[in-house]
Amino acid sequence: MELRKSLLSALCAVFCLRAAKGFSIALCCLVAGLCFVPSAWAVLTSSTTHGPASNSLDGSISNADLLAGLIATELPPWNGWHPANTDPLDQLPAFTDGLGMRATGLTGLLNDFPGPGVPTKSIMYDLGSILDITEIKILSGNNGKDGRIFSTTVIDSSNDGVNFSLLGYFQSDPSGILYQGKDGSTLVEIYNDGSPTLLSARFLRFYFYAVDNTGGQMRDPFDGLNPYTGLDDGLSAAFVSPLMLEIDAIGVNGTPVPEPATMLLLGLGLMGLAGVRRRFRQ
Repeated sequence: MELRKSLLSALCAVFCLRAAKGFSIALCCLVAGLCFVPSAWAVLTSSTTHGPASNSLDGSISNADLLAGLIATELPPWNGWHPANTDPLDQLPAFTDGLGMRATGLTGLLNDFPGPGVPTKSIMYDLGSILDITEIKILSGNNGKDGRIFSTTVIDSSNDGVNFSLLGYFQSDPSGILYQGKDGSTLVEIYNDGSPTLLSARFLRFYFYAVDNTGGQMRDPFDGLNPYTGLDDGLSAAFVSPLMLEIDAIGVNGTPVPEPATMLLLGLGLMGLAGVRRRFRQ
């Protein structure tokens, strides 16, 4: 990755020198514009960490992130909550309170049997303005140390609340893996391996899916082909849902990083002006 960046930087320098001598200003503009695209080799990455107890990973979550204290808007399909989850503080507020598992042991428990390929909970957050997000964290867990510790989440984002772009499908563990009685919590961290900024957005949507078959076995939520991965895990769809303990969007308030297309136009404009200035001098 770094080698390719260095090569492009060298090309930028060569073509700009050529342009100064009256050679291929258009080509110089193109390469210079590409030099301004910081995310050209960005790599969307997710990692999973398991903890022995439901509260083992609480130190990794935040009560001061961009979502802290926000209450999500629920989206269709409205599947409610697990019948055992009756405390309002264990429902939407639990996703962003920074507390992890509450004393009830039922924090964030979603409803079972949503149906193959159907989210068990769909929510949206409005950050109030377009903000830079460096990382998203999703914490799930269960005192029972069973398959409910897993998570499967689809995330998309938008600047205007109308046009959404898919960030990705994030399954905490490979299908088929067994965790019965082994661990009590799961932390999924999503970040950009090639840039400090994961995305810039005002609206974030999270779609949570069932994860288990009652035997502590991770399964994807689809019967047959998974439309996000293009694979069939060879298992029937999960129907047991997780306990979602926390969602964090780590970032800094302020003006987002300009879009790559904007920087490309800026590069083209600057180099074009350089060419006009040179011709004027001639």
